[in-house]
Amino acid sequence: MATRWFALVLVAVSWRYSDACTCSALEHPQTHFCNSDFVIVGRVQKTFRGSSFYDAYKVKIRNVFKASPKAEVALKSGRLLTPSAESLCGVTLKPRETYVITGRVVQLQAHIHLCEYIKKWREVTPRQRKGFRLLYKQGCTCKVHQTRRKTKSPNTCVTNYDECYDRHGICLHDRMRRCRWTRAPTLTRCLQTKHSNGTMT
Repeated sequence: MATRWFALVLVAVSWRYSDACTCSALEHPQTHFCNSDFVIVGRVQKTFRGSSFYDAYKVKIRNVFKASPKAEVALKSGRLLTPSAESLCGVTLKPRETYVITGRVVQLQAHIHLCEYIKKWREVTPRQRKGFRLLYKQGCTCKVHQTRRKTKSPNTCVTNYDECYDRHGICLHDRMRRCRWTRAPTLTRCLQTKHSNGTMT
Protein backbone atom coordinates (compact mmCIF):
# COMPACT_ATOMS: atom_id res chain seq x y z
CA MET A 1 0.00 0.00 0.00
CA ALA A 2 2.79 2.42 0.93
CA THR A 3 4.69 1.57 -2.25
CA ARG A 4 1.60 2.26 -4.35
CA TRP A 5 1.04 5.60 -2.62
CA PHE A 6 4.70 6.55 -3.11
CA ALA A 7 4.31 5.81 -6.81
CA LEU A 8 1.25 8.08 -6.83
CA VAL A 9 3.32 10.84 -5.26
CA LEU A 10 5.99 10.47 -7.94
CA VAL A 11 3.38 10.66 -10.67
CA ALA A 12 1.85 13.71 -9.04
CA VAL A 13 5.22 15.41 -8.84
CA SER A 14 5.80 14.79 -12.52
CA TRP A 15 2.47 16.56 -13.18
CA ARG A 16 3.19 19.37 -10.75
CA TYR A 17 1.23 21.95 -12.69
CA SER A 18 -1.91 19.92 -13.18
CA ASP A 19 -5.20 21.68 -12.58
CA ALA A 20 -6.41 20.07 -9.37
CA CYS A 21 -6.13 17.20 -6.94
CA THR A 22 -8.55 14.34 -7.55
CA CYS A 23 -9.24 11.43 -5.22
CA SER A 24 -10.39 8.08 -6.56
CA ALA A 25 -13.56 8.02 -4.45
CA LEU A 26 -15.16 9.30 -1.28
CA GLU A 27 -14.53 6.90 1.57
CA HIS A 28 -16.12 6.28 4.96
CA PRO A 29 -14.03 7.22 8.04
CA GLN A 30 -13.88 3.52 8.95
CA THR A 31 -12.32 2.74 5.57
CA HIS A 32 -9.76 5.50 6.08
CA PHE A 33 -8.94 4.09 9.51
CA CYS A 34 -8.49 0.54 8.28
CA ASN A 35 -6.42 1.44 5.21
CA SER A 36 -4.07 3.93 6.88
CA ASP A 37 -0.64 3.34 8.40
CA PHE A 38 -1.44 5.70 11.25
CA VAL A 39 -4.39 7.53 12.83
CA ILE A 40 -3.65 10.29 15.31
CA VAL A 41 -5.11 13.31 17.01
CA GLY A 42 -2.60 16.13 16.92
CA ARG A 43 -2.37 19.86 17.56
CA VAL A 44 -0.52 21.84 14.92
CA GLN A 45 2.42 23.74 16.41
CA LYS A 46 4.49 24.94 13.46
CA THR A 47 4.47 25.04 9.68
CA PHE A 48 7.63 24.60 7.64
CA ARG A 49 7.86 25.53 3.98
CA GLY A 50 10.20 22.87 2.73
CA SER A 51 11.48 21.86 -0.67
CA SER A 52 9.73 22.62 -3.94
CA PHE A 53 7.71 19.42 -3.48
CA TYR A 54 6.93 19.13 0.24
CA ASP A 55 5.89 21.24 3.21
CA ALA A 56 5.93 19.97 6.79
CA TYR A 57 3.86 20.39 9.92
CA LYS A 58 5.12 19.95 13.45
CA VAL A 59 2.31 18.51 15.56
CA LYS A 60 1.96 17.64 19.21
CA ILE A 61 0.42 14.18 19.15
CA ARG A 62 -2.30 13.80 21.77
CA ASN A 63 -3.64 10.38 20.83
CA VAL A 64 -2.44 7.53 18.64
CA PHE A 65 -5.40 5.39 17.62
CA LYS A 66 -3.44 3.30 15.14
CA ALA A 67 0.22 3.01 14.15
CA SER A 68 2.12 0.35 12.25
CA PRO A 69 5.67 -0.41 13.52
CA LYS A 70 7.11 1.90 10.83
CA ALA A 71 4.56 4.58 11.71
CA GLU A 72 5.61 4.45 15.36
CA VAL A 73 9.13 5.34 14.26
CA ALA A 74 8.01 8.00 11.77
CA LEU A 75 5.72 9.71 14.28
CA LYS A 76 8.36 10.15 16.98
CA SER A 77 9.45 13.44 15.44
CA GLY A 78 5.88 14.75 15.28
CA ARG A 79 6.64 15.83 11.71
CA LEU A 80 4.09 15.33 8.94
CA LEU A 81 4.97 15.87 5.27
CA THR A 82 2.48 17.01 2.65
CA PRO A 83 2.81 18.03 -1.02
CA SER A 84 3.53 21.76 -1.28
CA ALA A 85 0.68 22.42 -3.72
CA GLU A 86 -3.04 21.73 -3.44
CA SER A 87 -2.95 20.53 -7.05
CA LEU A 88 -0.79 17.66 -5.74
CA CYS A 89 -3.26 16.94 -2.92
CA GLY A 90 -1.35 19.03 -0.42
CA VAL A 91 -3.03 19.68 2.94
CA THR A 92 -3.40 23.06 4.62
CA LEU A 93 -3.63 22.87 8.42
CA LYS A 94 -4.19 25.79 10.76
CA PRO A 95 -1.69 26.49 13.58
CA ARG A 96 -2.98 25.77 17.11
CA GLU A 97 -5.85 23.70 15.69
CA THR A 98 -6.35 20.06 16.69
CA TYR A 99 -7.13 17.48 13.99
CA VAL A 100 -7.79 13.80 13.59
CA ILE A 101 -5.39 12.71 10.85
CA THR A 102 -4.94 9.50 8.89
CA GLY A 103 -1.84 9.00 6.79
CA ARG A 104 0.82 6.83 5.19
CA VAL A 105 4.45 6.11 5.88
CA VAL A 106 6.89 6.40 3.00
CA GLN A 107 10.60 5.78 3.61
CA LEU A 108 10.05 6.09 7.37
CA GLN A 109 8.43 9.51 7.02
CA ALA A 110 4.80 10.32 7.85
CA HIS A 111 2.86 11.67 4.86
CA ILE A 112 -0.60 13.24 4.69
CA HIS A 113 -2.69 14.38 1.70
CA LEU A 114 -6.20 15.53 0.84
CA CYS A 115 -7.41 12.05 -0.04
CA GLU A 116 -6.85 10.90 3.54
CA TYR A 117 -9.25 11.66 6.40
CA ILE A 118 -8.27 14.95 8.04
CA LYS A 119 -10.81 16.84 10.10
CA LYS A 120 -10.88 19.27 13.01
CA TRP A 121 -11.31 17.20 16.14
CA ARG A 122 -13.99 19.52 17.51
CA GLU A 123 -16.09 18.76 14.40
CA VAL A 124 -15.84 14.97 14.77
CA THR A 125 -19.11 13.48 16.02
CA PRO A 126 -19.22 11.49 19.30
CA ARG A 127 -19.99 8.36 17.28
CA GLN A 128 -16.97 8.93 15.04
CA ARG A 129 -14.81 9.43 18.13
CA LYS A 130 -15.93 6.04 19.44
CA GLY A 131 -15.07 4.63 16.06
CA PHE A 132 -11.58 6.07 15.98
CA ARG A 133 -10.87 5.06 19.58
CA LEU A 134 -11.95 1.42 19.23
CA LEU A 135 -14.87 0.35 17.04
CA TYR A 136 -13.48 1.07 13.57
CA LYS A 137 -10.61 -1.28 14.37
CA GLN A 138 -13.06 -4.03 15.28
CA GLY A 139 -14.76 -3.55 11.92
CA CYS A 140 -11.70 -3.74 9.69
CA THR A 141 -12.72 -7.21 8.50
CA CYS A 142 -15.82 -5.55 7.01
CA LYS A 143 -15.92 -3.42 3.87
CA VAL A 144 -17.86 -0.17 3.56
CA HIS A 145 -19.05 0.66 0.04
CA GLN A 146 -20.24 4.11 -0.97
CA THR A 147 -23.01 2.98 -3.30
CA ARG A 148 -26.77 2.66 -3.59
CA ARG A 149 -26.60 -0.89 -4.86
CA LYS A 150 -27.67 -3.69 -2.57
CA THR A 151 -25.17 -6.46 -1.97
CA LYS A 152 -25.39 -10.08 -0.95
CA SER A 153 -21.87 -10.05 0.41
CA PRO A 154 -21.85 -10.90 4.15
CA ASN A 155 -18.75 -8.74 4.60
CA THR A 156 -20.10 -5.43 3.26
CA CYS A 157 -22.06 -2.43 4.54
CA VAL A 158 -23.56 0.05 2.05
CA THR A 159 -23.88 3.80 2.72
CA ASN A 160 -26.29 4.83 -0.05
CA TYR A 161 -24.10 7.96 -0.34
CA ASP A 162 -25.73 9.17 2.87
CA GLU A 163 -23.66 11.41 5.17
CA CYS A 164 -25.59 10.02 8.15
CA TYR A 165 -23.56 6.82 7.81
CA ASP A 166 -20.32 8.81 7.61
CA ARG A 167 -21.17 10.80 10.73
CA HIS A 168 -22.83 8.11 12.84
CA GLY A 169 -22.38 4.70 11.17
CA ILE A 170 -20.04 1.92 12.28
CA CYS A 171 -19.96 -1.37 10.38
CA LEU A 172 -19.35 -4.48 12.52
CA HIS A 173 -20.02 -8.22 12.40
CA ASP A 174 -23.25 -9.34 14.00
CA ARG A 175 -23.81 -12.67 15.80
CA MET A 176 -24.18 -14.41 12.45
CA ARG A 177 -20.80 -13.01 11.34
CA ARG A 178 -22.48 -10.77 8.77
CA CYS A 179 -21.41 -7.14 8.53
CA ARG A 180 -24.14 -4.73 9.61
CA TRP A 181 -24.47 -1.09 10.58
CA THR A 182 -24.59 -1.11 14.37
CA ARG A 183 -27.66 0.31 16.01
CA ALA A 184 -27.16 3.85 17.28
CA PRO A 185 -29.81 6.43 18.26
CA THR A 186 -27.87 9.21 16.51
CA LEU A 187 -27.84 7.26 13.23
CA THR A 188 -31.55 6.49 13.48
CA ARG A 189 -32.44 10.13 14.21
CA CYS A 190 -30.27 11.38 11.34
CA LEU A 191 -31.85 9.00 8.84
CA GLN A 192 -35.38 9.82 10.07
CA THR A 193 -34.69 13.56 9.79
CA LYS A 194 -33.38 13.22 6.23
CA HIS A 195 -36.34 11.06 5.24
CA SER A 196 -38.81 13.52 6.77
CA ASN A 197 -37.15 16.49 5.07
CA GLY A 198 -37.15 14.63 1.76
CA THR A 199 -40.85 13.78 2.10
CA MET A 200 -41.78 17.40 2.79
CA THR A 201 -39.98 18.77 -0.30
